[in-house]
Amino acid sequence: MGAGFVTQSTEMTLLETRIVDNIWRFDPISLLKLLAHLGYQMNEILFCSSFSNCSQSRLLESIEFHHTPKKVLIVLNLGLLGGQSVLPNYLFKQVHNKTIDAQRFVDFFGYFDDRLLRRFLMAIYPEFDETIVPDWESRKRAALYTLRLDSVVTLHWLIQLIFPELQTRVEKVKLERTIDLGAPILGKTRLGYQAVFGKIKKMPVPGQKITLISDEDNFTKNQPWPVEIEQRLQELIFPVLKDVDLHLEIWLMLRNQSSSLSLKQNSYLGYENIFSDNLQFRHIRIFSGRLYDGH
Repeated sequence: MGAGFVTQSTEMTLLETRIVDNIWRFDPISLLKLLAHLGYQMNEILFCSSFSNCSQSRLLESIEFHHTPKKVLIVLNLGLLGGQSVLPNYLFKQVHNKTIDAQRFVDFFGYFDDRLLRRFLMAIYPEFDETIVPDWESRKRAALYTLRLDSVVTLHWLIQLIFPELQTRVEKVKLERTIDLGAPILGKTRLGYQAVFGKIKKMPVPGQKITLISDEDNFTKNQPWPVEIEQRLQELIFPVLKDVDLHLEIWLMLRNQSSSLSLKQNSYLGYENIFSDNLQFRHIRIFSGRLYDGH
């Protein structure tokens, strides 16, 4: 045992057995998230390297669950005892020649191994180390706003991340913004440079036009693309872009001609094609307006 602690193991649960059998399938971040879901704190997880002088084909070698006390030992093919160890080769020769006891050697360097591997993994996955970054979600949001989300290139990158199944086109356009000035009041409303006679005023504003292009009508069998796009926009895009203050127009272009509108369940008027002998692309406007957080 690389970490050098003595425990009394009890029978593993079915999920723990599956983790042990499939440990080679995991990457470190997925394994840590799963252990956190199972109720393990970071101080209940120990790390050590597999004692070997050969490079291995996988990063995670094995995992051991112990319940008295509650501990998890993760063995990686990385660290002081692994094939790429920074320790002098002289020490490993002493172990091979049995000049140094192998178990005492592993137990001694296992203490340092845990600290070094822990700090290495926490540096890669800072969301697990609140001592360095107390609020990781806020830090990610702050970093996102440094990317200038109002630029065409960055907005294209963001939209493509949210809609990897669709082709994306982003361009600068002039949009029309409608301003509600309120009804004029006799004896109070004054006409002049900053006032107009009427309730509604329309003015051109610089904006961005996003076109999502699909060859299929539906995201899934019972979910048309316009509905799926609207859900992703509300959950993932709009909360971020409201702080940027953007005028947006979002369109969906459907290039599929295989289906047409029919009166049946899950048929959507305005989303499905009207039958025609002429090849034509359908353009569906998903959103048009200003994203702005008044706070």
